[in-house]
Amino acid sequence: MASVPKLSVLAAAALAALSPACGPSGVRFEHIVIDADGPVDTWLKTAGDLNGDGRIDLVAGGVTKGGLVWYENPSWRKHVISPEPGFSTDGEVADIDKDGDNDLGALTKTAILWLENPSWKVHHIDEVTLHDVEVADLDGDGDLDLVARNQGAFGTTGNVLYLYRQDAPDKWTKRTIDIPNGEGLHLADIDGDGDMDVVVERAWFENPGRILDAEWTRHEYGPDWAHPHAFIASGDINGDGRLDIVASPSELAGQRYRISWFEAPADPKSRWMERVVQDDVEAVHHFIGVADFDGDGSADIATAEMHQGEDPDEVRIYFNRGKGARWSPLVLATTGSHSMRIVDVDGDGDKDLFGANHRGNVIELWKRKR
Repeated sequence: MASVPKLSVLAAAALAALSPACGPSGVRFEHIVIDADGPVDTWLKTAGDLNGDGRIDLVAGGVTKGGLVWYENPSWRKHVISPEPGFSTDGEVADIDKDGDNDLGALTKTAILWLENPSWKVHHIDEVTLHDVEVADLDGDGDLDLVARNQGAFGTTGNVLYLYRQDAPDKWTKRTIDIPNGEGLHLADIDGDGDMDVVVERAWFENPGRILDAEWTRHEYGPDWAHPHAFIASGDINGDGRLDIVASPSELAGQRYRISWFEAPADPKSRWMERVVQDDVEAVHHFIGVADFDGDGSADIATAEMHQGEDPDEVRIYFNRGKGARWSPLVLATTGSHSMRIVDVDGDGDKDLFGANHRGNVIELWKRKR
């Protein structure tokens, strides 16, 4: 893999800025380069309001150099949170200390930590190597807790769920749960009981309301899904009021698998039906997300290939036609992206896409044009 962006990235950026991508229903997206000289190897991307002005700001972290930065909406002025390298593959914006402003939960190559807004003081939670982290109040006590997992590729293992109960902003109690080895982590209220369940590839774990001393029961939603490495999201694909699950194969380059959605039954503990969105794709789709991108009231699917794989690496939207029975694709870019975020940067209700590729340092936004 190249350690700097391909020349085609900048060429495509310039072209896209002049000619927005146009979807099958006249839906257009403008490509905006937020920063052509961002943190190098931008593994970490997240978004949220960091200065309290009601706008969604963008956050990017580099594993090689460039540290952790945030871009102030709408000028996209860059602010340094930490100059240190080593920020890894995930982070979340949330008010961890409940002081009224949003902080950052983040992974480095060797630790899980949170950074306190506005001083950006670093608080270490655990010294452990992880790939994914999610933030939510898992036990209903008013404090935000964490769920995390490593990946099961590249000589590492993703066979443990890490649950961190917040007792105080600087005191966390850890619980680990053994799971099958793999990659993928998502939080969603799958059973509709008001708390967040944990979703991994093939299965979801039912939140018992207690983090440390109760069983997180495993339920399969994808018994025929055999690929161990996945990116996972959720949304109501068929409009029946139930949360469905979507998955894309996220590793390894050269392998082939499929992109699918899993139809939730009335009882999510019973059998789910897998519906294929696209068969035979390269297993480098390190992003999948669900949102109504064309404003027709149905949930669409966005995906992105990181540039570990064969060119072209597509950023794509699959527009939902027929309650998940048919899909109409739009390619936004052929230069790829990684661990993207679905955002609404101008508050107009339209969904935009924020990302940067696994290698390189170009920070990008695909903004929905009315």
